[in-house]
Amino acid sequence: MLTSYALDFNKLAEVVLAYRSSKPLLVALHYDLFSHIARGKDTPSLLGRGLGLDRRALTVLLDALAALGFLSKSNGAYRNSRLASRFLVDSSPDYMGSNLRYQELTWDAWSDLRFVLKTGKPRRTLLDWIQQGFFTPDYVKAMGDVAREPARDLARRLDWTGVTRALDIGCGAGTYSAAFVERAPRLSVVLLDLPSTLKVTRGLLKAHRHGRRLSFRPADYLTESLGDGEFDLALLSNVTHVEDEKTNRRLVAKAVRALKPGGRLVIHDFVVNEDRTGPRFPALLGLHLLLFTGKGAVYTVKDYAGWMRAAGLGRVVSMPIARQSLHPSTAVVGVKPRP
Repeated sequence: MLTSYALDFNKLAEVVLAYRSSKPLLVALHYDLFSHIARGKDTPSLLGRGLGLDRRALTVLLDALAALGFLSKSNGAYRNSRLASRFLVDSSPDYMGSNLRYQELTWDAWSDLRFVLKTGKPRRTLLDWIQQGFFTPDYVKAMGDVAREPARDLARRLDWTGVTRALDIGCGAGTYSAAFVERAPRLSVVLLDLPSTLKVTRGLLKAHRHGRRLSFRPADYLTESLGDGEFDLALLSNVTHVEDEKTNRRLVAKAVRALKPGGRLVIHDFVVNEDRTGPRFPALLGLHLLLFTGKGAVYTVKDYAGWMRAAGLGRVVSMPIARQSLHPSTAVVGVKPRP
């Protein structure tokens, strides 16, 4: 049996050394090694020649990935594990590589933590990253990867009675809109986001079986109108955490203005408890937002309900989303009063 000292030290070491497990996986995805292995380039020689990588260094990396359980090795050749085949090979319907590549792009931002603690601001903001052409597609796809199950669950939990027209504000990959039209057969959705984002969104949704019920509105939700009495439902999903409270209050008010009387605003996001020390994922997300946006934050259900009521909404309720997920989220719903 482990001593108290060993248990405590092991917990400390697990946190401190976690990067030695995550970085090899992220670099492997940068070079798309799992997809190449699935297509038969299963030795360091074949992979190295095709990707211009050093054979010895590549062998050390592949052995480490085998130790982590992502690969198996036999006679100098490597095969993907079941988990890697499902989530890390680009031809899989459950592929999560876009999201994981995004995590490596944020690595440098996390390396700036010591600097940010002195200044309170990151060297580069989220907008700086997005304005770089290589970043927008990966970022949009990454957000779509992690949104699949929460989107389906949110679509299941919402009441679609009488809802025929919805607005998806800051739609990103359009994953929530896609789930909504699959759930509600009479629904059409307007997807609103920056032109550069919608260029990626259109590509991701071009083959969607209900694509004719999806339309696109290029706009900056911070500076442009969201509409006036047009929609039965408006969605803000994983948008509010990249903005500060003052901006979010204005955004909620604009979203309410876009609703018809009786329409509903849905804010979906990760939330923290009242003292903001948990759950673990949203608490760490708050630190990520400090490093990556300079202004975003993770909010409480009470925060969201307060903004909704201040904007004139009533019957505010909250519901858990994707409760079985490693990172469950919350939807807060408010109703615009009828005259």
